[in-house]
Amino acid sequence: MGKDRYEYGFERLQVWQEARELAVRVFKLTEGMPSGISWELAAQMRKSALSIPSNIAEGSSRTSGREQARFYSIAYGSAIELLNQLIIAKDLEYLPASDYDDLRERIHAITWKIFRLRNYAKKDYPGVEESEGVYSADASDEEDLNTASGGRISTPEGLNSERSEHQPSNPKIFIHPSAIVDEGAQIGEGSRIWHFTHVMGGAVIGRGCSLGQNVFVAKGVVLGDNVKVQNNVSIYEGVICEDDVFLGPSMVFTNVRNPRSAVNRKNEYRPTRVGRGASIGANATIVCGHDIGEYAFIGAGAVVTKDVPPYALVVGNPARQIGWMSRHGERLHFDDEGRATCPGSGEEYRLWEGKVEWVST
Repeated sequence: MGKDRYEYGFERLQVWQEARELAVRVFKLTEGMPSGISWELAAQMRKSALSIPSNIAEGSSRTSGREQARFYSIAYGSAIELLNQLIIAKDLEYLPASDYDDLRERIHAITWKIFRLRNYAKKDYPGVEESEGVYSADASDEEDLNTASGGRISTPEGLNSERSEHQPSNPKIFIHPSAIVDEGAQIGEGSRIWHFTHVMGGAVIGRGCSLGQNVFVAKGVVLGDNVKVQNNVSIYEGVICEDDVFLGPSMVFTNVRNPRSAVNRKNEYRPTRVGRGASIGANATIVCGHDIGEYAFIGAGAVVTKDVPPYALVVGNPARQIGWMSRHGERLHFDDEGRATCPGSGEEYRLWEGKVEWVST
């Protein structure tokens, strides 16, 4: 494939590659079947064979686990249907035993991968029972992850035999087939990058991070370990998030104070630091050039226009402080001596000269 040609996510799935090869094999074999009544059987075999890679491809393009699982189930059913037709073709002596054995082995490998891929897609939505089939459904999360990753998790059982040259090969990183990770991006072990997310080269993402659907991470961004980024968040150059930061759905970072379309201000980006353990609520806006202190809590929809102290709870537009929060995410109520106990963890805190300090567990 030429370097300039775009490669879709499904093309990197080994299960799709194998299903495509199976369809080509079936089409070629059925060309040699005798005319007459066998033509109907040949047409059904071709239809079933073509349905397998087609539904895998369409399923990989869907954004919800429910829709993905539906198309993978159709692909699985088409594979079983094809096996039934092969058995009949062999019984009628339309198909040599050697070809039958080869095709059955191919179907066995493909249905196993589809089954695992479908089960992983089901994890995106609750309340769905595992289907009963030929294979056991008690596979481990790590094995399911290997299957669903499109092979960008390195494993002999993986689904991708040809990685994109720009994708990390660490065996403990998951990147959804629809996501784009540019060359030069650094992704830590255990991190997961979901649908339609784009990570630019030069971005640094720590261990155990989760980037939800439709997230953008620019070059120069640094995310610490265990950072959780919810759907529809854009993290622009100049943003640094320390360990255990939570970024709520559709929250906004800016990096220029006075943007104009006709004025290039790329040299005027102002850095924003989000301290360890801080949480930023849904639809909040962080105006660039400020520090969010460790374990600070930014309420949903707040507009932050100045530095936020550690442990502070701020809400509104512009954001104003209305209290203090513990590391556990609970409201702190200080007594006359400036002491408070977190109701969730039992940790003790001290308020001294307008600053909160963690004392002990």
